[in-house]
Amino acid sequence: MGLGFLLAGDRKRHFRIVFSGEVNPIYAETLRRNHDALARQRARWSEDSVPLDTEATDLRSADAIRLVRRSARAVGGVHVLIGGPPCQGFSNANRNSWHSTNPNNRLIDVFLRYVEVLRPPVFLLENVQGILWTPKGGRSSERYTVVDHLRRRMAAAGYDLFPKLLDAVWYGVPQYRSRFFLLGLRHDLGYRGDDFGAWGPFPFPTHGPGCSQPYVTVEEAIGDLPPIRNGELRMTQHYHEPSSLNVHATPFLSYVRAGAKPGVILDHVTSRHAPYVLERYRRIPEGGNWRDIVGALTNYTDVERTHSNIYRRLRWAEPSVTIGHYRKSMLIHPSQQRGLSLREASRLQSLPDWFRFAGRADGKSNGLVHKQQQLANAVCPLVAMALADFILKL
Repeated sequence: MGLGFLLAGDRKRHFRIVFSGEVNPIYAETLRRNHDALARQRARWSEDSVPLDTEATDLRSADAIRLVRRSARAVGGVHVLIGGPPCQGFSNANRNSWHSTNPNNRLIDVFLRYVEVLRPPVFLLENVQGILWTPKGGRSSERYTVVDHLRRRMAAAGYDLFPKLLDAVWYGVPQYRSRFFLLGLRHDLGYRGDDFGAWGPFPFPTHGPGCSQPYVTVEEAIGDLPPIRNGELRMTQHYHEPSSLNVHATPFLSYVRAGAKPGVILDHVTSRHAPYVLERYRRIPEGGNWRDIVGALTNYTDVERTHSNIYRRLRWAEPSVTIGHYRKSMLIHPSQQRGLSLREASRLQSLPDWFRFAGRADGKSNGLVHKQQQLANAVCPLVAMALADFILKL
């Protein structure tokens, strides 16, 4: 989410990040290494766009609140607070935990606490769709939802709230990914709901039916990457740069390659799947899923309760299905008999090729499981960038 804000704007007017908080040291290392990479790219015009350092921080603690408040005061206050509190308790993959008493859901209140402490003119919260119907008290029959709770608490804090479901595919991401966004505008900014029309204070879609550009497809996103084998472990591989004509014709490819080292592709690696899994892959056509091999899924207790994106083979000519934990979902390459690589999944999330996940707190390259989990949790940068560009105009 922070990356999208850093990529927004231009040399004259852009965002800078004063503080980034992650509790896991490995995730903090991901922030640190990518802040450094972006700072090097923009050294001539944006020296202070990222924090000098990022340490693992438990944002629930009183010490963290003091640290964040001190960081904000050092720069004269913050204009925008952004966050995506962990959403496992609202996710379709965890329907048994759809209630606010789930510890993962209580972190919503931590975010609201920072809004109340920092009093930014604007805040932006991201979460999964399940937050819309999750009961605040934990009883499915209860009508007071988490969103109702957000609305009441932030109204009392002096904010007008604007909720919206946005699909990443509308903003040039090669993936269908619907997420809930809540934009809060402080009363003294003077904005009211009817200032923005029926769509609200959100950027209009740029891709898809009725827009100037079609959806970005899986082929446009990953079709240029070299073939690899099941269990590929080479972190650095040779990459044949597309011709300038091809890059011009594919804006998405131009975007992901900007800032990347020429002739090299990074993190085009895969988990190794057993031979019986590869045999299942071979039997699934483009666009197919577990239903094409239902007789072979003998290791599933109740196969009919399986999620529709399990064993899903992507289609070249369409955007991807939602990228969650792509290894656990067994997402399949459109034509090769293997799971997706980390770089392929990163591109489908609209992460540029220079962006790399840390797998260990010391920054060493191994630790693919941690990288896959971070990717599953990520907010698509192109969506965040579209929102950031819109907020800049406010």
